[in-house]
Amino acid sequence: MEQLYTKDTQAIFWNNNKTAIQRMLDYDYTIQRKTPSVAAIVAPTSGNKFEKFFFGPDEVMIPLFKTTAAAKAAQPQADVLLNFASFRTAYDVTMEALEIGGFSSMMITAEGIPERLARGMNQTAREKNVTIIGPATVGAITPGAFKVANIGGTITNIVNSKLHRAGSCGLVTRSGGLFNELSNIIAINADGIAEGVAIGGDRFVGSVFIDNMLRMEKIQLLSI
Repeated sequence: MEQLYTKDTQAIFWNNNKTAIQRMLDYDYTIQRKTPSVAAIVAPTSGNKFEKFFFGPDEVMIPLFKTTAAAKAAQPQADVLLNFASFRTAYDVTMEALEIGGFSSMMITAEGIPERLARGMNQTAREKNVTIIGPATVGAITPGAFKVANIGGTITNIVNSKLHRAGSCGLVTRSGGLFNELSNIIAINADGIAEGVAIGGDRFVGSVFIDNMLRMEKIQLLSI
């Protein structure tokens, strides 16, 4: 088992949430990534071909696609799906991506996916060896490498919590707010975290506490 993300990890962002995408790009620039962590955006109702964002002082154009399949075909190296669809469509988006293949992990922000559907979705992901983070999550982070959307809060909080560079502790929580609090406490009392996951608040989440703790143990992180 390996860490969820590296400094080369790129994601396909489902739903054009400009604020969340810009926060990812701000983090990329802070940690001096060479390439943006968002490779493509799936925006089914948009007529645009590209969306403009800032990458530090520069502007970058991220391509928009109507479907996940088209985005994946154009950006095959992007092996993370950040599913920002509503709870009405998040299940369908995830199942379609699992069928397309080529993703190592998927994050689902939607809260309240019907439990029967969530259980089936999680089982399919396990069979395909895909790590599901969520539903109802703010995501995960590998400090100094890759950050999912809003996890860790503002850049100020990220730097104060030492989430801009790798520490040596693994952190797994349900709550995104609790994740921010604990990462700050760890930064004050230790050297920070090496990987963190907020598994989500729904009853049936894809990867549970023990999944992440065993994975972190295998890569020699101290899990909390």
